Amino acid sequence: MSAWAIPLLTVDAISVRIGGTLLLRDVTFALDSGKVLALLGANGAGKSTLMAALAGELPLTSGRIEFDGLPLATWTAAALAGRRALNASEPPVPFALSVADYVALGQPFAALDAEAVAAALAECHAAEWRGRDYATLSLGEQMRVQLARSLYQLGRPLSSTEPQSRCLWLLDEPCAHLDMAQRHFVLTLIARIAREREWAVVFSTHDPMEAQLIADHALLLRKGEVLAFAEANEALTEANLSACYGRSVALRPAFVAV
Repeated sequence: MSAWAIPLLTVDAISVRIGGTLLLRDVTFALDSGKVLALLGANGAGKSTLMAALAGELPLTSGRIEFDGLPLATWTAAALAGRRALNASEPPVPFALSVADYVALGQPFAALDAEAVAAALAECHAAEWRGRDYATLSLGEQMRVQLARSLYQLGRPLSSTEPQSRCLWLLDEPCAHLDMAQRHFVLTLIARIAREREWAVVFSTHDPMEAQLIADHALLLRKGEVLAFAEANEALTEANLSACYGRSVALRPAFVAV
């Protein structure tokens, strides 16, 4: 049970239409603080569209999203930036910036907290790249630096005595470009941050094993509609996954590093 009276994120029958194409239809779910939701579906199922809607970057055709009890549409961009971070599936166009400066862009209008930047990089095992040009990193390394940027964006200054606000972390395929060991590290980091900071996390993936490893809940999309939403062990069945991807899926035990 959550210690909070209301879920951090409530999605009520949302639909999104762009042009003449209905990309999402009647999507409904809720997510508490400290919980991890895995979002799965075939290419074109609507995962990235749903991520953009949850981030407040895509208008809804119908339905409602509430964030911390308030309609998402009523949040200002500045207020939302302090409570919600989005990691896109594709690294952005590299800037002529050091890794440390890139992470600092997570709070572009705040005074630089160099200690917090260093802490975010260390948490993502990226401290050794602090002075490197971001553009020289591999795609996998860039992804880990982007995670550090989100930690810096949503984190309090280390000197702050104020309580941590409830935050939402959206990650669109965070394990793209990562090898097996890095993938396990990133997934473990995401799960730990959710628990320790009581952030709600939504991450998309094509790999059911990633969802098995860290997700509390799973949502399966098929052609823009919810095929299943439940606790991960209930939603991630071979029957559901086969229907989701339109082909036979056999589950394997989740990978665990030793």
